[in-house]
Amino acid sequence: RLNLKTPFNFVSTADITGGNSGSPVVNRAGEFVGIIFDGNLQSLPWDYAFSDKQGRAISVHSAAILEALDKIYGAKDVVRELLSGRAGR
Repeated sequence: RLNLKTPFNFVSTADITGGNSGSPVVNRAGEFVGIIFDGNLQSLPWDYAFSDKQGRAISVHSAAILEALDKIYGAKDVVRELLSGRAGR
């Protein structure tokens, strides 16, 4: 059963451009927190000049990735490996 309180997507002012989909998002501690998958229309000029006033990057949250792998796809070994940083034996 899916946990409906799991964060799914988030919005940031990450400086992206076309082709950045699939790029990792990391926090200040260097921890993986998501994957960029889109930007809003106002982020298109970031190819030339960055402004965080309206442009936004849209990312899927790492918790949603783990939730889907576990509950939808049943990939418990993959989730365990991602959380531990080691392949199961």
